[in-house]
Amino acid sequence: MNHEQFKQSWNQLEGHLKKHWGKLTDDDLLQIEGDLDKFDGAIEKRYGEMKGAVSKWADLWYARWTGSYVEYYEKWKPAVGSRF
Repeated sequence: MNHEQFKQSWNQLEGHLKKHWGKLTDDDLLQIEGDLDKFDGAIEKRYGEMKGAVSKWADLWYARWTGSYVEYYEKWKPAVGSRF
């Protein structure tokens, strides 16, 4: 997901992030406010080593939301039972 896609989908993505990645605080979400760079910083701060996993989750969420899931699924092929 690129910067523009992230910004455009922020209102829908925000609630899903909070639900699936509970370490993100309400303050984090207010700070991010659709900015992909701020999102990356907040994820690094809260999840450290798992930053890549959260970013992949966000990409897959966006792909499902826009209907282009097949492209992302083929790229990552998430494990059964994963958060993806």
